[in-house]
Amino acid sequence: MILMNADAPLAAPLSSTASFGPPDDPAMDRVVAWLHEPARRLHGMIRQLPGFASLRYASLSVYDARHDMLWAFSCHSDGVGAPDVTEVEMTDVPSLVLLADSHEPRIVNDMAAFGTEGRFHTSGARNSDSRSSMTAPIILDGHFLGFVIFGASVPNFFTAPVCETLQTFTEAFGILIDRARALSD
Repeated sequence: MILMNADAPLAAPLSSTASFGPPDDPAMDRVVAWLHEPARRLHGMIRQLPGFASLRYASLSVYDARHDMLWAFSCHSDGVGAPDVTEVEMTDVPSLVLLADSHEPRIVNDMAAFGTEGRFHTSGARNSDSRSSMTAPIILDGHFLGFVIFGASVPNFFTAPVCETLQTFTEAFGILIDRARALSD
């Protein structure tokens, strides 16, 4: 587990190459369209676990290896309608490249120490008012599939038992991504 402090950057601010809205890739459009509802329900299931009500936010960043891009969208249980998709080039966010390579989740115990500049990549995340976060790489059968980002409304939410539980759900998000890709082919 990687713990972050206020002296280390979370991520570089998005460059002008990031786009907001659905990118022009029909296969990834189908992946996101299929993923959104089961991912939203999965987040709802997590929040119903005892002690997890503070887990207010979840998003997926699905990795597109062909273009070295992430397709990021909110999948929190309170969301309705089609998700807003943010396309992010991995090279624009070196901290995520390192995180993907580490295969370890990154925990930020108190987001207030970082301010708001460059904190998140999606509008849903920026509006979530998360106080602590966990960004977990999704690895399935040795392949990097993306990230799941969890945000909690309280600082220091991501204790060892919470992280262990969320790692299991991270694997479930990976299975959903794998299924969505198979269905979109």
